[in-house]
Formats: sequence, C-alpha cells, structure tokens
Amino acid sequence: MHKSIQDLLPQVGAWANRDVSNNTGIQRANVWAPDVLRRSSDGRFVTYYSAAAGNTTTNHCIGAAVSTNYSPAGPYRSLPDSIAFPTNVGGAIDPTAFIDSDGAIYVAYNVDGNNHGNGGICGNCVAPIMPSPILLQRMEGDGVTPRGPAVQILDRVSEDGPLVEAPQLVRSAEGVYFLFFSSGCTRAPSYDVKYATAMKITGPSTRAESELLRTGDWDLQAPGSVGVRWDHVAE
Repeated sequence: MHKSIQDLLPQVGAWANRDVSNNTGIQRANVWAPDVLRRSSDGRFVTYYSAAAGNTTTNHCIGAAVSTNYSPAGPYRSLPDSIAFPTNVGGAIDPTAFIDSDGAIYVAYNVDGNNHGNGGICGNCVAPIMPSPILLQRMEGDGVTPRGPAVQILDRVSEDGPLVEAPQLVRSAEGVYFLFFSSGCTRAPSYDVKYATAMKITGPSTRAESELLRTGDWDLQAPGSVGVRWDHVAE
C-alpha cells in the first residue's frame, strides 16, 4: 500500500494549475479519473489524467505522464502539453485508454459541456442545454502524442439528462466495439450506466434500448463510472 507521500504523479503538466495551497502545500490541480496502459514500444506505462487548467479554476483538461520505471505504480513524469484542452466549451474529463486489435492506441474522453451550462441539475438542465460529447483521439505509438483530430463517437440525448461521461471501450471476440458510459447527474439517483455498440471504433454507434445499471438494481444507488476490461477468456 502506498502512503500519501509516495505520490505517483509528483508534478502535473505545465498546462495545468500549479498553484499551491498555503494550508496543505498541495497543488490546486484537482487531479482525478486516471487511467493507465502499458505501451509496447518500450514496456513503460502511460497514465492519462484530468486536471484543472492553469487559466481557470473550474475547467479540467486531459494530460498524460510516462512512468520513470517499468512499474504501473510509477512514479510518472508528466508531459508538458495537454492532450485535450477545450476550455472554451467546458473542458475535458474522464480519459480512458484503449488498445485496438491492430495495436493502435486511442484515448476516449468527454467534453465537460455541463460545466458551461445554464443551471438546473448538474448545471445543465436549463435551455439552451450544452452538449457533452464523447470524443475519441487516436494516439501515436508513444501513447502521448495525438495523431490527427479527435472524432465524436457519442453525445447526450434528451433521455440522458444533463450529460454523458466516463467512457469505457472494449472490443469483443466477434469484433464488436462496446462503448460504456454514464448519464444522468453524478450527484443524483439518475446517475446510471449505459452502453452502445459499433462495428468500427469510430462508429456510428447504436445505443442499447435500456440502461445497463440504474438506481435500484441490486440495491445500488446511482451506479456509474464503471471500469470494463475484456479478459480474453473463451467460454
């Protein structure tokens, strides 16, 4: 077990908020939602994270860091530049890494549009409702350099409420791509888990007819932000 002084990410990227709280000595970057992959090029690990951008106290953006050793426990050294920095539309959060069957690396994340909403539940139930699309970014083999522009693979619809977020990608043995995501409001019983399928990683996606998990299932309350991995075990 790691202690708090064994910080896996001692320093956020230069793009993030590096101000330090006088009370705690901790950076105000408010880092959350990390994900990790092991890159095949050199065996090192890459972690993707959300952090408050240096020019704002509310918008998060996506950064990456590479392990200084060959352990997923790090520590990690941050890249100076952000992978996604859309502060003009609310920022970006919840990165998730995915390695396709051909070895291509992708990072999915969602634009935090409700962060620029006009009020109501989760800040985005008063018209005009802001979009909160899930985007897919192809990466170079190093896992930290974007390759081309990000593409949209899903966005909220009215039944989702104020947002969609927390994407997770997995490919089945039959070649079907499953995109798991949460909708509703993070701080309310409406928070749930849904999924959509596609035959190409870039879509188009077909939504399932009903939620995968919602409040009341197995006595759960506001289930969401799931982690999914394909175990490659044939049944």
